[in-house]
Amino acid sequence: MNMTDEKIIEIEVTAADLEEMKYEGVFESDLPEIGIKRYRPARHVIKDKSKITLLIDSEVLEHFESRAAKNERESCQSRINAGLRRIMERERADEFKSKEKLAA
Repeated sequence: MNMTDEKIIEIEVTAADLEEMKYEGVFESDLPEIGIKRYRPARHVIKDKSKITLLIDSEVLEHFESRAAKNERESCQSRINAGLRRIMERERADEFKSKEKLAA
């Protein structure tokens, strides 16, 4: 299939849509302009995010909120997620190293 055979999706972006995207943590630099946008469907799968309720120590939340306030390109939620991802990836790497040592 060549590019001209692909389906094009048209989406109208409104000011309300932009406000909702900001609320959901989309970076200001990633927001589209208002108007009708044309897209080709993605060719890859994007992993879903899960919506949860989480109790966080006030001091921890204040830390991430203050850092996010200094950098408007990244929301507090995105910073917390990135920090948790780094921990997860480090733990996975440590587990992999442990398995390699056991196998040797």
